[in-house]
Amino acid sequence: MSMRISPRFTSSDWKRLTFTAEDEWRLAVDIFTDRIRERFLGPIARIEKCAYAGFAVVALDCLLIEMLQQFREGVNRTPAGKSKEFFVNFLTGFGFGEHFDTRKAELFYRQIRCGILHQAEMRGSSKILVGDSMPLVKYSDDNKGLLVNRIRFHQQLLETFEHYIAELLSGDSDQLRARFRTKMSSICRAACEVV
Repeated sequence: MSMRISPRFTSSDWKRLTFTAEDEWRLAVDIFTDRIRERFLGPIARIEKCAYAGFAVVALDCLLIEMLQQFREGVNRTPAGKSKEFFVNFLTGFGFGEHFDTRKAELFYRQIRCGILHQAEMRGSSKILVGDSMPLVKYSDDNKGLLVNRIRFHQQLLETFEHYIAELLSGDSDQLRARFRTKMSSICRAACEVV
């Protein structure tokens, strides 16, 4: 039975791919981008200009971060007890690494990600803010939390997403593609044997 995995594609579209030619890889990435843009990025674009939408935008960004790291790791779900590690790896890696060291990434995970997703509020002295002159992230006044510019944070996530797409399309890394294929096949509930 086929299920809709994005507005334009079903799981059957994915299962038909043989990955024997570059045009099939382009279609595979198109299926993925259609899913992410329509299920996450489009809704964020519609709400991000609303007053007080910061929590909603950052909550969706957190879902994207964990999912994108699952694609990079090639796992169908974050292993039990590894969510913090996945977040820290993502935030200290490409794109965000110039803004986050390990301590900032751990604070983000604990006070922002876990706070929003588990209690619908920030923990500690962390805050989600908007301001043209504010950097993407900085320590709070007490140095025990973070102040995150949600507009710049989301923009960096978009850039990181676009870079990931470019990496997949370039074909420079068989491992990156194999991990992507494993995760997407899991979403489509398709057996995936990567050679």
